[in-house]
Amino acid sequence: MEAKDLIKSLKAELTCSICLGYFTDPVTALKCGHTFCKDCLLQCDEQADATLTCPECRAVIRYSDIVPNENLQNLSITGKTLRQHLLLSPTLLTTCDQHGEKEKLFCEQGQKPICDSCLLTQEHKDHQDLPLQMAADKCKRHTNYYKELIKFEYRGMHEFLWKEENKQMQAMDQEINENLAKFEEKEASLSQQIQQLQQRILEIEESLDAEPLEMLQDMKGILERNEELLLQGPEGLSITYSTYPMTGLIDILRCYETDITLDPETDSFHLIVPEEFKRLKLRHGSQDQPYKPERLDYFVTMLGAQTFTSGTHYWEVDVESHKEWVLGICDDSVRKNENVSIFSRYITAIIGLKVDNEILIWSPSTFFCNIPIQKIGILLDYEDGHVTFYDINNSRPLFGSRNSAFQGPARPFFSNSLSNEGSTS
Repeated sequence: MEAKDLIKSLKAELTCSICLGYFTDPVTALKCGHTFCKDCLLQCDEQADATLTCPECRAVIRYSDIVPNENLQNLSITGKTLRQHLLLSPTLLTTCDQHGEKEKLFCEQGQKPICDSCLLTQEHKDHQDLPLQMAADKCKRHTNYYKELIKFEYRGMHEFLWKEENKQMQAMDQEINENLAKFEEKEASLSQQIQQLQQRILEIEESLDAEPLEMLQDMKGILERNEELLLQGPEGLSITYSTYPMTGLIDILRCYETDITLDPETDSFHLIVPEEFKRLKLRHGSQDQPYKPERLDYFVTMLGAQTFTSGTHYWEVDVESHKEWVLGICDDSVRKNENVSIFSRYITAIIGLKVDNEILIWSPSTFFCNIPIQKIGILLDYEDGHVTFYDINNSRPLFGSRNSAFQGPARPFFSNSLSNEGSTS
């Protein structure tokens, strides 16, 4: 093995897999035997208890099982120093193709090593040239500076997002408390009405025990006193919640954007929607159009040409021109079936119903009312089994399905009801 290869091999053995630099205060996890810089390992702490996950093998290790590795620390310092001397050794210096001399200098303008004779050429006449070691130290200082600058900016972003989250949580808590106060006020009003009605019932019952003539004489007064109360019907309570866009959400999602195309070779299949959605359609359907339950049984369903077996993927779907639709993720095996229920464990989806320029969203586990939506974003995290749907225009999540482990390749699918006039699948 050549000297340069030996240097590379030595550096690889003394490099932290997290920061990719020489070990600094290395510690070793006794359970799995992997070693990292102490600070690097502690920054990977995601556990709520006294444990953390090994970045190499994902094994759960306890803090008590982490021990300092002093021998590796000393070897790392030695290897780092030795590497600097070896790289500057005449036997390891590169040779100038033009002059055949060892390249001991570094040209900052040309960003390349040069020899002494190169200094006399017109090309490098006015250039800044430094010895290789000095140039390496300067480059390292610049690298560390920008590394710290990037860390500083990310800390600022984290702090900003934490403040944004706290601000939105406080606003939502205040809105929830205000709506609870409205409920309590309405409850008190209804309770008062109930007491008044009960009092009137007692008056009527007491009058029924009187003599017929006396009862008829009192009845007119009782009805007059009760008329205003009887005409008061229970008032409805309208509760609304504000939209709280999440700062930077869509920009982050689009980092995982994947181009999706429809698979022309895949035959459409029947996607069976639940009875709850049919009743929702009937409740909000137009009064001048007859409701046909069987019409909602059939959704024209097309699968995406792309299948996913790993990674994180994101795409967006325009639903503004569609009245009824179903979007989601399915196991690739569903394409072999003719009839698939949305309740199937192979399906993760939401259903949309457009009513008066607003969309009612339904899923097997939740329901949203009166959400104006033009575009839906879908994020798939295959390894974690997460599928999340987003309202793109308002930059907020709509619905998330967690721990939906896929049995094999997963495909996006798009379903369009036959009742969508003027639109195609």
